[in-house]
Amino acid sequence: MESMSSYKAHVEKYGTPISDAQFKTLRSYAESENIRMSGFKDFVGDIETIKLVIDDIAEIARDFPKILDGKEGIILELDYNLGSDFATTMFGHIIHLNGGYFADVDEMQEEYADGVAKRRFVKGTDWRAIARHETGHVVANLYHINPMEIARAIRAGKSRARILEDLEDDLSLYSAEYEDGREIISECFSAFYSKTGNPFAEEYVALCKEVVGNEVI
Repeated sequence: MESMSSYKAHVEKYGTPISDAQFKTLRSYAESENIRMSGFKDFVGDIETIKLVIDDIAEIARDFPKILDGKEGIILELDYNLGSDFATTMFGHIIHLNGGYFADVDEMQEEYADGVAKRRFVKGTDWRAIARHETGHVVANLYHINPMEIARAIRAGKSRARILEDLEDDLSLYSAEYEDGREIISECFSAFYSKTGNPFAEEYVALCKEVVGNEVI
C-alpha cells in the first residue's frame, strides 16, 4: 500500500485522483468492451479522455478481435514513470499510458502536434493516434505479424533500407526509426484509424486484415 507521504507527494505533483464513483464508471466502461485496467484509481484527469482511448481500441478490435480475447487481451495500465513517452506497450499486450500526459489533454496534444509538424508522427493525426499506435503493436504481437514483411509485400522488389527511406516521406520519421520495421505497423494503424487517408497506411492495414486468418506472414 502506498504510504501517506508518497500519496501526498503524488497529489502535489499531479493533482487529486478521480473519485471512487468516477473510477467505477470508468472501469465499467472498460469492462463493457472487455478491456482490463490497472492503476487508474490514481488517474487525475478527465475520465472521458480514457473512454476515448477505450473507444479507439474497441474500434480496432472489431477488425482484429484477438486483441481483446482472454488472458492475452489488452490491459490498459496507468503509468507515471514513462518520462517523455506518451505511451508504450510491454509484454506484448499491456499498453502503458503516461499518467502525466493523459491528465492534461491540451498539453499532450500540443506536444503531439509538435511531433507531427516535425514529421515524427503521421500528418493528419492527433493525440488519439497514441493509443491506436500502441494497439498496432499488440496486433503485431498477438497475430504474429512481421511488420517489415507486410511492407515488403507492398513495396515488392525494394530493399529494407529503401523501404525505410521511402517511409520517412510516405508515412513518418518514427515509422523508419528501427531497421526491423517494428514501428511501421503502429504508425500505419495510427494513420488508418485516424482516417488520414494516407495511401501507404490504407494498403498496409488492408493487407494486415487479409493475413490475420493465417496468423503469420
